[in-house]
This record gives sequence, structure tokens and C-alpha cells, in this order.
Amino acid sequence: MRYRKIRSKNGSAQISEFAAALVLLVLCLFVPLLDLGIMPVRWFLAQEIISSYARKLSLCESLSQAYAIMDADPSLETRLVHLGGVQPKNITLGLAINRTSPPFETIFVTEPKKIPKEWWPEGRKSPCEYILDLSVEIEISPAMLFRATTPAITGLNKPVPFVISQTAPWENLGRNPITKSYFINE
Repeated sequence: MRYRKIRSKNGSAQISEFAAALVLLVLCLFVPLLDLGIMPVRWFLAQEIISSYARKLSLCESLSQAYAIMDADPSLETRLVHLGGVQPKNITLGLAINRTSPPFETIFVTEPKKIPKEWWPEGRKSPCEYILDLSVEIEISPAMLFRATTPAITGLNKPVPFVISQTAPWENLGRNPITKSYFINE
């Protein structure tokens, strides 16, 4: 005689509960983790783009040429937008001049041809180090923005604002052979 094992119906209710629990797990855990996990990746990529652009500007012949390139060339904004989820808001460029011997002083120049004479490479306050500072205000969106009327929660239904600032040492401290003035102040 053969014995047949008959299946019970006790587990059938657990299968539908498992499906609902799996859906809740994906919606409540994995989607928010994906949202928050993509933002550091976008931030690191934006930081690298801004760093390479600051380096490119620091290799210009004169400070006014660096400002002209930044104003005329939209490649920094374009490259940040092409990352996806990164929106540049404000881009500022400046030159920090630090005195390297006591008393330590610093000035910040935001326009070309405005460096005081004592801060030039052979000026009264030399030796100095010249550092180009590129600061970009950006908004980074999560992978999925959830639409809600109120309240606006940063990171869920509103992009997160960041300020990324990169520096690069100014390379050209020579003089223009025609005008005899320093390239950094032209």
C-alpha cells in the first residue's frame, strides 16, 4: 500500500503576505537608498569636473584671460548639466593671494587688473602664493523626485543645494615682454 502525502493549505495565505511585504520592502527601503545613494556619486563627479576646470583656468596666460574664458565658455555648465541631476546656479572665480612669510596676510581679488602693487611677485609683501579659487553653487537632485505639494523635503521632492569650491595654484608669474607688467595683473 502506498501512502500519499497530502499538502495542507496552511502556507497559501503566507504567499500573498510575502508578496505584499516584498513590495513594501522595495518601496520603503530600496528606492530611498537608491535616491540617497546616487547623490554622493553625482557630487564626486561634479567635484572632479570643477577641479579640472579650475586647473584649466589656472594655466591661462593672464588673469583677465581666465575671466574671459570663464565668461565666454559655457563648457563647465554644460558638462555639469550632462551629468544628469546636477544644476549649476552660480559660478564665481577669484584669486587668493597669501603671504608666505610673517605676518601672514591674505587678500582675495575678484576682478582682473585689481591686484595692489605691493602684492605683485616682486612687491613689498612678497613672497606670496597665488591661488585661483573657482566656487560653484549647484543643486543635486536624487534619482527620483517624489511630487508632493507641502512640505518640500530636501532630498525627496526638492534638490539638495551644495557649494563646491576648488583651488589651483596660479602658474604664470612672469612678465609680459611687451608691456613689462606681470601677467597675473593683466
